[in-house]
Amino acid sequence: MLERLISRPRLFSLAIGLALSVPAAAQSQSSTSDTPTTLDAVKVRGQRTSNYTVDQTAVATRLPLSLQDTPQSVSVITEQRIEDQNLTSVRSVLDNTTGVFSSAYDTERVVFYARGFQIENMAYDGVPVAPGINAGSADGSLDTSIYDRIEVVRGASGLLSGAGSPSALINFVRKHADSRTLQADATVSYGSYNTQRESVDVSAPLNDSGSVRGRVVATHEQGNSYLDRYSSKKDVLYGVVDADLGENTTLSVGFDWQKSKPKGVTWGSYPVFYDDGGLIQWRRGFTSAADWTRWTNTTKTGFIDLKHDFGNGWQGHAMASHRETQGDSQLFYVYGFPNRETGAGVDPYAYQGRDRGRQNMLDLYASGPFEAFGREHELVVGASGSHYTKDSTENAHGDLPPIDNFLAWNGDYPFPDFASTGDRANLARTVQSGLYVATRLQLADPLKLVAGARYARWKNDTNDASAGIYHQKDSKTIPYAGLIYEINPTYSAFASYTEIFDPQDNRRADGSFLEPMTGSSREVGIKGRHFDGLLNTSLTFFETRQDNVAEAAVGQFLPDGRTQAYNPVNGTRSRGFEAEVSGQLSDTWNGTLGWSHFNIKGLGDDGTMTALRTALPRTLVRLFTTYTLPGSWNHVTVGGGANWQSASHAPVDGPDGPQTVNQSSVMLVSAMAKYAFSPQASLQLNADNLLNRKYFVLDEYSNLYYAAPHTATLTFNYKFL
Repeated sequence: MLERLISRPRLFSLAIGLALSVPAAAQSQSSTSDTPTTLDAVKVRGQRTSNYTVDQTAVATRLPLSLQDTPQSVSVITEQRIEDQNLTSVRSVLDNTTGVFSSAYDTERVVFYARGFQIENMAYDGVPVAPGINAGSADGSLDTSIYDRIEVVRGASGLLSGAGSPSALINFVRKHADSRTLQADATVSYGSYNTQRESVDVSAPLNDSGSVRGRVVATHEQGNSYLDRYSSKKDVLYGVVDADLGENTTLSVGFDWQKSKPKGVTWGSYPVFYDDGGLIQWRRGFTSAADWTRWTNTTKTGFIDLKHDFGNGWQGHAMASHRETQGDSQLFYVYGFPNRETGAGVDPYAYQGRDRGRQNMLDLYASGPFEAFGREHELVVGASGSHYTKDSTENAHGDLPPIDNFLAWNGDYPFPDFASTGDRANLARTVQSGLYVATRLQLADPLKLVAGARYARWKNDTNDASAGIYHQKDSKTIPYAGLIYEINPTYSAFASYTEIFDPQDNRRADGSFLEPMTGSSREVGIKGRHFDGLLNTSLTFFETRQDNVAEAAVGQFLPDGRTQAYNPVNGTRSRGFEAEVSGQLSDTWNGTLGWSHFNIKGLGDDGTMTALRTALPRTLVRLFTTYTLPGSWNHVTVGGGANWQSASHAPVDGPDGPQTVNQSSVMLVSAMAKYAFSPQASLQLNADNLLNRKYFVLDEYSNLYYAAPHTATLTFNYKFL
């Protein structure tokens, strides 16, 4: 039944349509009443809590647990921290999250890593969704203005996500219409490279009693870049209606839409070496983009969320959503190695195509307490499923004129003669479903056991123009167990274990697909809950073991000649630790400090353990803090931080085979200052990379580029009376 519902778009749309009519009916009934009404006075929205942590989260097990009782490594980036650091995109959030590192194939395809593995798992309000349409990882271009917070649980998350890598799960918690009075604020900013941004956030009751409430968020951003010819424009719209259908039942219906229109985009990287093997010293802003390149991306999501409280501590929860992604691109790529004197030796490649993604998702669960052996425990049982399709087409083109001197490249290249219609390049369908159960058992006063399992089914059907037709289906029961021992009211020790099941679409050079990645993940650590939960601390040690891990085969491609080929690596082992302190140190002092380290190795051809993914820095430090000055200076808040990464290196294609490119350790320093003119108005300045550090961002696919120089943004915010 679950799979039939999510795989039938008309039935799915009808369910959403019926739910949409409920709040409207409630509002209509109220507005037709003959009873005179008096509107509540408009109230000023107070300052949001200056807090860098949360009391509890259900991101790891679906059970509402405090961070101290969650037997995994979890980071929460709150709305307050997002504002303080001016983190307007998902990439900027994750680049400031403990244990997370990003690289990019080009300007639009960003890939995130944790513990040495690519982050593939995403969720909205706890319901898993397909990753970004471009890179198979979290969509780094998504705007943060529509989220209340972003949660990152590191390690394997198969209990909730089913198939997925043991890196991390990123959970986006949407804003909701939770105010029964009118609240609104507007934000405008101007920053480096003529970057302009405007955002409004309005909440209001939609009937007299406030039992039906609405919220709308709208954002527009546009600007240029330190990269030659690159500019972007982004529009975001989000609306949600929350309706109390009774004392114990709440219905939420929402829709979000984002369209990004970057121009002057790159596709892959540029040549790094001359034809004699020497390293080319490019300018920081140099790109291989032609001036006509673009990569427009649109994401749309509609959802219904129904919650019911049965009155005995048990709650029922049902969420259905439909998500669409769309990409339209005109791209230009160069390959080869220019001559040091003439610049000749670089060949062009052009692409025009479209990508369409559709996903239906359904999640049903019930949770609540039960008593056994004289103690109270908690239980959650649920079922979830998703149906995802992706369709890609490519437009053929005629002959491309040669590039005479790439060393004089300025992006001026003739627009190719693309065909008016595209040929199908790939059609893929992935269906997942699962049943899960989790419980928290109070074994003794200081000892708790969190245990559960998920039965996951996965099926993929792919028709690829270069690799042919591919069918695969798998099923697996994924166990999860965590033990928490309360040392004292402040500190707890924990240990957890779960297994890994991650089917993949990576392929060998002959076009055949790699088998699913399988393995296990273990964590032990200690967590602290301080100042009644306003400050949380954690220290986690982990070990992940996997087989069939995809490792890029340097210089090898699929039969199409451009898609990266992979080799499976068995006996992969990632070990390391993550430490984090986050929250309020006092009423006027917020801060977060994260320190992570991992070491990932796999069995080489000679049977010895060999370092993998050396492009990823093994150690990361993330620090940021703000402090509101005392006394008559309390309208001033100052802050700053530092992100440090250890040295790394990667093989990059050269004229005589791969050559190693080294990147030394990097320290990035940031600062902020905020002046509150009144409770309604404030002006904030943020500056990043204050030391103007010039450095490479490497990946394992022979791509590298220079990261951004120092930047600054000035933001004005006004809360309306």
